[in-house]
Amino acid sequence: MTRDAASFEQLYRARPDPWDYETSAYEAEKYRRCLALLPRAHYGRALEIGCSIGVMSALIAARCDSLLGLDFAPTAVERAQARGVPNARFRQASVPEDWPGGPWNLIVFSEVLYYLSDDALAQTISLAARSLAPGGACLVAGYLGETETPLTAGEVEASLLAELSAAWPRHVVRRDRDDHWIAASFERLDQSAGR
Repeated sequence: MTRDAASFEQLYRARPDPWDYETSAYEAEKYRRCLALLPRAHYGRALEIGCSIGVMSALIAARCDSLLGLDFAPTAVERAQARGVPNARFRQASVPEDWPGGPWNLIVFSEVLYYLSDDALAQTISLAARSLAPGGACLVAGYLGETETPLTAGEVEASLLAELSAAWPRHVVRRDRDDHWIAASFERLDQSAGR
């Protein structure tokens, strides 16, 4: 990670919602527009990397049979669990080391990939490509403003989409952006798993 887990844990301990996910109209609109990029109304198994306190997780879970949300900050995971989303489980984990077994019908990376080191990013993207179920989708979103990270949202999006496209040549990509963020969904077009 370009920013260690301890620094994120300190943020969550200092403020219950450090980025105002629960109260920001901007965040609510971003979630709405990102989820609108998804090609299906419903998915089977979903995986969210960097679930934070579970605000977006609850919205994703409403469109899935089951959701597994991962974050490496224990306090964030506790807050996500406290939401009581019935079809969601949350676990403290780091990627790529703790990547859970697939296949996944939906994989979500929202504002998280640019925090990974180059090697960790490459491994995580490779795992996502191998874990995406037939007919599955992958959603990536990132902040366009300045961050302390060496990679930008555009760079990590391009890397992810290139790897997914190489692994699954039959696909559709949908994009959205505003002045502050970009998002894209990748849909694997092959024999569908039905969800």
